[in-house]
Amino acid sequence: MRLLDLNLENFRNVESANLTFGTDRVFLIGPNGQGKTNLLEAIGMSSNLRSFRKTAMDGLVREGYDQCRIFYRFSDGKGRDREILLSFRPRGEKTLVVDGEKLSKLGDFLGEFPSVALSSRDFRLVRDGPSERRKWLDLLLSTASPEYFNGLQLYHRALRERNALLKKGGGNRELDAFEQALIPSGIIIQKMRTEALPRLSSLLSESYAALSSKQEEAGLAYKPDLLLDCEEEWAKKLIEGRAKDRIMGNTRRGPHRDDFTFLTDGRDARTFASEGQQRGLVLALRLAEFFLIRQVRDQIPLILADDVLGELDEERKANFKGLLPAEAQVFASGTAFPSSDEANKWETFRVSSGTFSKS
Repeated sequence: MRLLDLNLENFRNVESANLTFGTDRVFLIGPNGQGKTNLLEAIGMSSNLRSFRKTAMDGLVREGYDQCRIFYRFSDGKGRDREILLSFRPRGEKTLVVDGEKLSKLGDFLGEFPSVALSSRDFRLVRDGPSERRKWLDLLLSTASPEYFNGLQLYHRALRERNALLKKGGGNRELDAFEQALIPSGIIIQKMRTEALPRLSSLLSESYAALSSKQEEAGLAYKPDLLLDCEEEWAKKLIEGRAKDRIMGNTRRGPHRDDFTFLTDGRDARTFASEGQQRGLVLALRLAEFFLIRQVRDQIPLILADDVLGELDEERKANFKGLLPAEAQVFASGTAFPSSDEANKWETFRVSSGTFSKS
């Protein structure tokens, strides 16, 4: 996948920009607060219609305007040009047109234009609670598999309905009905997580070993909240938990409580890893994400690197640059080039107050 053209109107601090990219290595350079990350964010929205910086859509439309428009032209590696027109309003209402056809379902779009964003904000995946890690895993597996995306949608719809029923004191027959939808989709989700996490762990381990010059081992460990073998066991557990669920007003057990742990040398990285190790872990995780998508979707994702090299020590920085897949188109940002001899290795755009000039 290659991004050839990008046109922006009223996206964050960018009033208007029309950019053409002619190489696989693009660097955005300029002081902080000028719009480098904003451009990477706009590129990333072509992957899943979400910002890699935040969940909500507020703040994405330029202040004082009622609509943002982003146009993308890609080459898909098979000699075909693909086009996306994405428009949205401050409250988040989106309109998406792909190759001239209006799409209304996210499931019809996920995985078509993949990208992987590397950002200092990824620290939250190690340090924060399980919610952030589940969001990351759910988005990755939804991008990789329509079956997972559909199962996740069904599960959360049934979960919301069951929780609403618990809050208003619904009877057992009503709960039975919602659990019949909840259980099969929950089993699908956990089955696919169980299959994916060891694969991701292996990919992360390889990248992290290269980053750390093979001085440390890293991996991921799946921590399911409740892992059962069949629908009958799930139904029994839900029935057993109904009394407490009614008191709490929500479903206390299930895949929506799952987690996974980062490991360094077999220990929980949240507690035992240094800051440098944690930075290396999240970069290795994003590279694992890249390789998994490439394998299962037969697509080469874009890589968006938001000022991440400047935060690494010299050894990890050199190793990371060697890990960037040669076949991927990379968009990177920084206040300076990663090293003094790299200016001629990148197609460079200088960024100032939301404007972009090629140099």
